[in-house]
Amino acid sequence: MLDKLSSRVTEAEDRIGTAEGQLVDLNSRVVNHLGTRAFYRAPDNRGAHRADRALGPRPPADQRPRPVLIRLLKCQDRDKILRIAAQRSRENKGPIKYDGKPVLFFPDLSASLVKRRKEYDRVKTELRSKDIPFALLHPATLRITLPDGRRRFFQTPKEVAAFLRGTPAGT
Repeated sequence: MLDKLSSRVTEAEDRIGTAEGQLVDLNSRVVNHLGTRAFYRAPDNRGAHRADRALGPRPPADQRPRPVLIRLLKCQDRDKILRIAAQRSRENKGPIKYDGKPVLFFPDLSASLVKRRKEYDRVKTELRSKDIPFALLHPATLRITLPDGRRRFFQTPKEVAAFLRGTPAGT
């Protein structure tokens, strides 16, 4: 019973995209400025609840900066931002740039979902080495595009490994 409740809470967190941990305030002008430069207009000020840097020491100038977590009031805003960022990245054939540096957008995922997605790392490396196009879809489904254009979907890394070996899963 407790496992079932825990599973439902985790599933709800994945859908909602809750923020985790306590964060330090970041000036919201950065969010508006980034919105104007990356999306060609400033986001609605009522949409962002707060913007914070991830906890941790300030990295040296030659390393990547700390992530910025933006907590939005509506999940629709989050979905719209992620959709626009993906669209702009495709149009520009690369990530959105801010002062000449790439800015990447990711949804907040629960620890259990991150763990499930990380389980695919080994088979993703094998797929890359064989030049097989793939995508890791939400929540944790791997899609492989075959040379003839057909797509195969896998729910576990074991299924992918079995497919790559040419044996049916479960044997």
